[in-house]
Amino acid sequence: MDIPAVYYVNVIFAWTLVLMSIAGYVNLSKKTGERRAFWPVFAAAWVMFGISHTFLVAGVPSGAWYLMLLRVLGYLLIVTSLLVLMAGEKTK
Repeated sequence: MDIPAVYYVNVIFAWTLVLMSIAGYVNLSKKTGERRAFWPVFAAAWVMFGISHTFLVAGVPSGAWYLMLLRVLGYLLIVTSLLVLMAGEKTK
């Protein structure tokens, strides 16, 4: 099976954003003492995208129902993270 190069780029991009979200959460927590709920939700969204693209690279057929479910959950978590960011909510 010939895997398009874009899938590899998407895997790297998704997992890099997961690591950057975790680093942002840790840095903000250390520097200001605030723990923003945005970062973990944003990281969880990109975990969903990362898992779906990792499955594609591993050879799972692109029409599989659980890939669509993972991506829909990722989009819902992105929207949730943006709403949390706009609300300015903090965790203690």
